[in-house]
Formats: sequence, structure tokens, C-alpha cells
Amino acid sequence: MFFDDIVDLGHELYTGMPCHAAEVTEFWSVDTFASTRRVSDGRRGLHNKMMLLSEHTGTHFDAPSHFDPDGESVEQVPLDRLVLPGHLLDVCHRGPHEPITVDDLLAAEAASERTIGPGTAVVLRTGQDVRWGTSDFFTERPHVPAETAQWLVDRGISLFCTDLIAIDDPQQWWEPTHTAFLCGGVPMVQQLNNLGRLVGREFLFVVLPLPMRGGTASPVRPVALLMAEG
Repeated sequence: MFFDDIVDLGHELYTGMPCHAAEVTEFWSVDTFASTRRVSDGRRGLHNKMMLLSEHTGTHFDAPSHFDPDGESVEQVPLDRLVLPGHLLDVCHRGPHEPITVDDLLAAEAASERTIGPGTAVVLRTGQDVRWGTSDFFTERPHVPAETAQWLVDRGISLFCTDLIAIDDPQQWWEPTHTAFLCGGVPMVQQLNNLGRLVGREFLFVVLPLPMRGGTASPVRPVALLMAEG
């Protein structure tokens, strides 16, 4: 198996970055080159930062334990469910407040000439990654209804991934779509980037969350390893 490119699928983390309403992302220096050189009489200089952020900051991985009290936590999800053949489903025709239906997935499946099924990371491309960081990115987006999520769970997919910041209908605060995926044992990756570079390509999807004991989620830097063409 040969790869001819690596595509970075994550967003950068930075102070004040867009997050869910109650979440804060901060990075601050606890050691600086100036301070460490001063106290060491110039014998050493270093820079060191602290960070304060939610498990669900930016491009992140959701473990089943986020919604299922008996589900796997971050460190319990096996690596063979984090390094998988990717299957891109393009639903960029769906606009803000529109549902992504099972019929949409069937049409995308046919266009991809591959069957949605076990052992794959289903990557749903809505095109919303180009709007990431705008003031209405959280609400002015399409959504995945719970019945669509359940259809994917029933198909036996291993991982669900998307460029959306959230997947439920913004009006459904109880998040039935999260419940369908996570209580169905299917972890998720949200807020992907650069999915346009995967169109028409075979790729290996790699996402490695921090193995935080009991973690419900983790910021990640996922990548796609594009398989050599021809």
C-alpha cells in the first residue's frame, strides 16, 4: 500500500477560538525565554505554556461515553477503529437548516461507487468547513436527523466524521443524533477541514485522540493518507 500525499484535516487551536457557547479556550505562558534566562543568569532559556480547554474543542473526537454511561471512554476505543479506510460522502447540496436524509446518503453512496458498511470511517462532507469560525457557523448549517444517524449505525459503520461543528438539528437541544451514534457504539469526529481534497480519492483516515482516562472526548489532528493513483 502506497500513499502519495497526507492531508491535514484539523483546525488549529488558539486562544479565543470558536467553541460551543459555554466553552473557553485559553493558552498562556508560564515560562518565557526572558524570565528563564534572567533567573538562570543566561544558562538556559525556554518557553512553556499552560492550556485551558474543553475535551470538545475544535476538531475533536467524541467517545461513546459522552452520551452513554456504559459506553467506551476515549482511552478504551481500540486503535483499529481509529485507523480506517475512509469513505467520503458528498452532501454539499444541503444548505442551512436542511436535513441530510437517508436518500441523500444513498445518492452519495451510489456516486462514490462504494457500499456504506463496516470497517470504514464514513466522512460526511457538507462544505461547511469553508465557513468555520464565522459568527453563525454553529446554527446556520445543515444537520443529520436521528433517523439518518440510526441508519448509519444499522449499516455497521465504525466511525462517523464530518466538517460540521455540530450534527443535531439546532432546535433539538436534547441532541437525539448524538444519542443515536454514541449509544449505538459509533464514535464521531467533528469540525473536519480540507475535505474538498478528498473528493474522488481513496484514503486511509487516521485520528488519534489523547488517551485520557475516562475521557468523553479529545481535541485531535486527523489526517487522510491519500492512496497513490494508478
